Amino acid sequence: MGNSFQIKWIFIVLFSLVAQVFILRDVALANVAFCFIYLWIILKAPIHTPIFYLIIGGFFIGWIVDIFYNTHGIHSLATVLIAFLRPTFFKMLTPVNGYDERSSVSLNEMKALWFFPYIFVMLLSHHLILFLVESADASLLMHSLLRAFASAILGTMVFGMLELFNQKN
Repeated sequence: MGNSFQIKWIFIVLFSLVAQVFILRDVALANVAFCFIYLWIILKAPIHTPIFYLIIGGFFIGWIVDIFYNTHGIHSLATVLIAFLRPTFFKMLTPVNGYDERSSVSLNEMKALWFFPYIFVMLLSHHLILFLVESADASLLMHSLLRAFASAILGTMVFGMLELFNQKN
């Protein structure tokens, strides 16, 4: 990994966390769909990132969000879960020829038929855990499922737009 990649990655991490904590904290569509842009850090990590680094990074990223959201570890739990499940999703979505050593998670490189299902499944997994644990009540099950699906769709659209702005011509 080059020095420019590391600088870019640090910028992405800082931007994602600052945007989530200070801008997107109180933004919701119809109080149902929420955009958790901080997940971009885990979703866009290089394909061959060791799971240990993903889990540790996911914990600290979720913990920082938990501190500002006052959610007592719920974001950490959900982010660690998707960091843990990420290699499994990659195995399910692996192309016939496997991944190139230099492959990155991007719309430009992986194309829409791989990128969007990956993003949607990862976001849906995160949001299901987040909203089901947050509600902790069977009477709120349908509302939690609605929030998870709506947020996963919104997040997939937002991350798709971010990828379009990030494409190299």
